[in-house]
Amino acid sequence: MKTRFSTAVAALAMISLLSAGTVFALDQQRDRNWHKGPPSVEQKLARISEALNLSDEQSAQMLAILQEQEQRKAALHEQTMALLGPEICAHRAESEEAILSILDDEQAALFQESQEKRRERAGQRDRRRARSGDLDCADFAGDDS
Repeated sequence: MKTRFSTAVAALAMISLLSAGTVFALDQQRDRNWHKGPPSVEQKLARISEALNLSDEQSAQMLAILQEQEQRKAALHEQTMALLGPEICAHRAESEEAILSILDDEQAALFQESQEKRRERAGQRDRRRARSGDLDCADFAGDDS
């Protein structure tokens, strides 16, 4: 009886570990994809086209709709950043200041270095800035509004 019970417990434990590993792997893949930014219009179209088995004509129509949606979203993003950019940047600066206040000198240096690397990566993504939601607070430097 103990052997059968032990075997069942071991099997359940193994299944749990495998399930957790699969979920972890999927989360890792999702996280890696997130760092690449949102899918492009072409990637969205490919996914939709495959899922719905669209004809060539439907794909062309879908592409036009997705491109218009992307343009409208970019325009709304620009409007939002023009209105709220200074406030968002002020909030970021306050948060960074609060974080730095709890760090020792070595930790603060590492934190500032990581922030600078993040800013450099954001600068390299300038061509995608409107799509990815990045905000360059240097655009609002000295803006007291």
